[in-house]
Amino acid sequence: MAGQVCFPPLVIRDDSLRCFVRIGAGGFGQIYRAKHTEWGMDVAIKLLLYKDGSASSIQREANLMFQGGNPNVIRIFGLYEGRVGEPLPPQSGLVMELMPKGSVAGLLQTLAAPPPWPLAFRMAHQIGLGMNFLHHLTPPLLHLDLKPSNVLLNDSLDAKASPARSRVPLDPHEHHDEPV
Repeated sequence: MAGQVCFPPLVIRDDSLRCFVRIGAGGFGQIYRAKHTEWGMDVAIKLLLYKDGSASSIQREANLMFQGGNPNVIRIFGLYEGRVGEPLPPQSGLVMELMPKGSVAGLLQTLAAPPPWPLAFRMAHQIGLGMNFLHHLTPPLLHLDLKPSNVLLNDSLDAKASPARSRVPLDPHEHHDEPV
C-alpha cells in the first residue's frame, strides 16, 4: 500500500523480563511465561530450535506478522534475544501474547467430550478467520501444523492460531510442504 510504513519487530531482551516459567515444549522448542517489567504484563516466549543455527525463518515470520494484526492469530510483540538460563547459549524466539486457557487439545482433554456445539462452531469460525488472514498476507504465511495443540485460547475461550511450522512461499504458484 502506498504510504504504509513498516517498522522492524521490537527486540526484547532479558533486562525487560523476569520470572521465567516453562509452560510448554514440543518439536519446535520451548515456551516460557515471563513478566515484562516495562509493560506490566505476562507474555509468552517461544524459543525455537534451529538445525542450521540461524534465526532467519523466525525473523521472516515476525516481519509478516507485523504487517497487521488479526484477533484470530496470536499477537507477536517482538523478537526475543537472551538467555533463559545462565548456562545456556544466547537464544532467539518470539515474544507473544499469553493465552491463559491453554490449547484446544487441553480443553478437549479437560472436557473428556466434544465441546458444546455453540462453542465448537465459534472456535471453528475463529480458526478459519485466522487461517484466512495468514493466507492473505503478502506474501502469504502458510501454517503447516494446524491441530488442536496449536490453537490457543484466551480467558473467553476465543480461539487463536499460534505460530507453528510455517512457510512463506517463494513463488505464489509453488505448492511444496517444506517449512521455512
